[in-house]
Amino acid sequence: MQTTVLSGRGGRGGSDGSGGLPVQLIREQCINPWPEIWKRACQRLQAGNPALAAELAGYPPAVFGLGAGFFYLPAAQAREWGCRDEDAISELLTVLALGHVHYAFQDQVVDEGGAPASMCLISDTALLGYLDGLAALVPARAARYRELHDRAYDVYCAAVLRDLGHRDGLVPYSAAELVRLGEKAAPGAVAFHLAADLAGVPELADLATTSVLRLCTGLQLVDDLHDAAEDARTGNRTWPVTAALLSYPGLDPMDGGGVEAAVVGSGVAAAGLRLAAATFRDAARYARTAGSLVVRELAEEWERRVEEQERHLSAVQPAG
Repeated sequence: MQTTVLSGRGGRGGSDGSGGLPVQLIREQCINPWPEIWKRACQRLQAGNPALAAELAGYPPAVFGLGAGFFYLPAAQAREWGCRDEDAISELLTVLALGHVHYAFQDQVVDEGGAPASMCLISDTALLGYLDGLAALVPARAARYRELHDRAYDVYCAAVLRDLGHRDGLVPYSAAELVRLGEKAAPGAVAFHLAADLAGVPELADLATTSVLRLCTGLQLVDDLHDAAEDARTGNRTWPVTAALLSYPGLDPMDGGGVEAAVVGSGVAAAGLRLAAATFRDAARYARTAGSLVVRELAEEWERRVEEQERHLSAVQPAG
């Protein structure tokens, strides 16, 4: 039995798997296609550091959550809240793409232990462009966005350090750690504050970000189940990998099929899907309070996907 019965990733990737996403997100993708956003982001990076131009010419897109619907959420939310400034929404997406480049580099180093050296150089320019871009979108609140970023980055660092704490040995995950998995997406909260400001509803930003972080916890749970074999190979001891290794002490982390079978056999696949479904329900509840139809519908869509995967897993597992 393998966790490849799980489908629909929540992490980095292309636009594959976008079927079933809320119409607001699909519409946003049509208005602001990813290739155009990425082209503008690369132009900004090249302008910020011309020495990187040759590297960027063939640089693969670095972004989280195109297929999961995460990347376009702030823009779609700004539009739903009443923002009608197309230039501002387009600029918001370009700025977010720069931020994703920076965090994609960190993600690769943390999860895989390394990244191309040129990515390190590009990451610095990307972060500076991201922070400057946030400030330029609503200049009157520029200082506030930097403060929000710094607070969110601290939450993100704490979440990454919790993950790293599991690399030194087989340490079981606590319930508190599991419900906070989405905090690795904490820097994304800044974009929702900016979206609320663009739409003139700053009072809704905190509720919306709470909803989105719950959504991201569910997406991380799904992503970790999907990636168990690769994570075990690279030493990234996520909850599924840790549970599998603790349940089967002789398990070879390099045996992808064995790891996937152990994730199912240990019960963590079923438990992870149940927890993800509950987390998506929480996200939808917070989204309703925040007046966010797009986040609510995205959370409900992912809840449906996970429940389908639960049924599939139950059908293929042996009885007893």
